[in-house]
Amino acid sequence: MAASANSTSGTMSEHNLGIGGMTLHYATWGQPAGPERTVVLVHGLTANSRGWALLGPTLAARGWHVIAPDLRGRGLSSKPAHGYGVPFHANDILALCDALALPSVSVVGHSLGAVIGMYLAALYPQRVSRLVMVDAGGKIPEDTAQAIAASVGRLGMPFPSLDAYLGAMRQLPMIQWNDLWEAYFRYDAEEHADGTVTSRVPKAAIAEESWALGALRSEALPDFVKRPTLVLRAALGTLGPDRGIVLPREEAERLGRVIPDCQVVEIPETNHYTIIASPAFIEAVAAFLAG
Repeated sequence: MAASANSTSGTMSEHNLGIGGMTLHYATWGQPAGPERTVVLVHGLTANSRGWALLGPTLAARGWHVIAPDLRGRGLSSKPAHGYGVPFHANDILALCDALALPSVSVVGHSLGAVIGMYLAALYPQRVSRLVMVDAGGKIPEDTAQAIAASVGRLGMPFPSLDAYLGAMRQLPMIQWNDLWEAYFRYDAEEHADGTVTSRVPKAAIAEESWALGALRSEALPDFVKRPTLVLRAALGTLGPDRGIVLPREEAERLGRVIPDCQVVEIPETNHYTIIASPAFIEAVAAFLAG
């Protein structure tokens, strides 16, 4: 395991961990701490650790050691030809925690990351002290593929240059371009010898991931979550105010009923993507983790 920089509260440090023949890359903020002050941030389907660039430093400034992996197939982590799905990611996160001598941690997961966190809390409750599920539940709406299509559409598509890639990403309809998204997509960009650029995320990996998620029966997982849980729901859809909603109100309310110690909070004026940059979201997470 190697770090590229010292980690102070506001400074991100990067590390690599060898797991079963592959490399898991992860970012950290804050100083190493005991399990009760450590939180793992798990990103979404085609995302990467840079999506946590606002939440990570905020939590570190409040005394948390924050760990944000690039899931396999994303960012600077290895991209095996096969081996995608929630159980694979859960095992990678458990291996990372084992390597860092963390018998339990708090987990914050966005989108696919929320399902991974829910899976961990349901199957390995002793490893998860508190769970935050960000804009995803157990039941996946039928229009979810359409809701995230603009983000998935970049995968496998060659762009003539980095500027062209970033220019196309600026036009994505569901985000409001700022420094967070600039850094996020620069990190996602892989430059090739001929000058062309593609996303680092292999299209085939996401195809396998999506099939595996459909076979998981994730709708049953909330029944087995017994850890304190915060469910955060974006108020707006990605296809319109009431269209392309990944966590419908009725599913959020079901989670609140099924999980014994569960709070449900709606974050206004956000959609599935912009929720992670909302000050209201960041404060809700920080308050919940503080207990």
